[in-house]
Amino acid sequence: MDEKEKLVLEKIDSLRDEIIQFHQKIVQIPSENPPSKYKEIAKFTENKFKELGLKTKTKRKNVVGEMGEENGKSLIFYGHLDTVEAFKGWSKDPFGGELIEDKIYGRGASDDKSCVTAEIFAVKALQDLNINLKGKLTITAVVDEETGGLRGAEYLLNNEIISGDACLLGDAPAGQPIGYTGGAIFATFTITGKQAHGMNHPDVPKPYRTEHSGINAIQRMVKLMNFLLDLKKELNKNETKYELPPGHKSKVSDLNLAEIHGGNKISIVPGKCFLHISINTIPEQPVEPIKERIMNYIDKMKEEDPLLDITVQMPIVFEPGIINENSEFADVLMDSVTKCLGEEKNFATFIPTTDAHWFQEKGIETALIGTIRPDNKVHAEDEFVYIEDLINITKIYALTALNYLK
Repeated sequence: MDEKEKLVLEKIDSLRDEIIQFHQKIVQIPSENPPSKYKEIAKFTENKFKELGLKTKTKRKNVVGEMGEENGKSLIFYGHLDTVEAFKGWSKDPFGGELIEDKIYGRGASDDKSCVTAEIFAVKALQDLNINLKGKLTITAVVDEETGGLRGAEYLLNNEIISGDACLLGDAPAGQPIGYTGGAIFATFTITGKQAHGMNHPDVPKPYRTEHSGINAIQRMVKLMNFLLDLKKELNKNETKYELPPGHKSKVSDLNLAEIHGGNKISIVPGKCFLHISINTIPEQPVEPIKERIMNYIDKMKEEDPLLDITVQMPIVFEPGIINENSEFADVLMDSVTKCLGEEKNFATFIPTTDAHWFQEKGIETALIGTIRPDNKVHAEDEFVYIEDLINITKIYALTALNYLK
């Protein structure tokens, strides 16, 4: 480790109390998605970016800051401001930002406000040491990640509000860089039937049907669900060869029947049924054949049942991502991780959905590392972040910027 790197790490250690206090404040600002009310947290973040002297702009409540030079390489830091709902069952105030021993509690404390805090204080450390970067660093605090990223990362990239050669993305496990990401399908199936009295005119076959008979939407959805559960069993047989980050056990593709709605009364044939599913695949498994298989089965259902009225929406479909471990960016990140954590690591895989694919689809080399551990209770009650993970990710961000943009 050279002298400049030592100074950066020492500087971040000296900012420890300030980092903790800032993180408590950002956790105390609700930014649940839904209801997607981001005005307060976007303004809070924007003010901090401006305080750092960054060239700052806010688009659709996505906050972007830039520093450095246009000539040379460009690097993006990513964190997201939105969180899932707080839900019930907390023993702490979900928006208290309470500091207890080595943890900060609150919704978003780990996922993913920790990485917003980290990128901010990585920049502050570099600035306080008067380090000039030979390239452009863009830091982002985006919204709507929890609902697919269409108004967040996707909007910023498609409208060329941000761009770069490489992206270091938070919203990931702690302790090990992620270079292999899974693919995904988010799908909604809507079956429209015909409402009728459930006792006198149920969904019956010929020759018993009349013009008054119902068409049961739930009954037809069950057939699709059985197919999807069989598909799930097949997906669970496919195991990744890539290493997993600490504490994360699942090495297989999976399908989640996430949400279902249908019917309105026990004595009525249901006229509507909605099913939402998510599919997450290992890096080795392409997504497109899975999509085709689902659509082929639906075509078969239509052939077998002329009364079937079904629509399919797939707003999120993306393929897995695989990093080039021999690239300059990969080397710099791995070196930063080794120096900050004190041991060498391999690139691991992370199957859950993140915004990484939006950057990968634009040809931006992307790797992930964050603060999430299995016991952080992300998306559950009493979410927290370990302070050491918060400090370490700040150091990793700072050293990566220092050495990639030099």
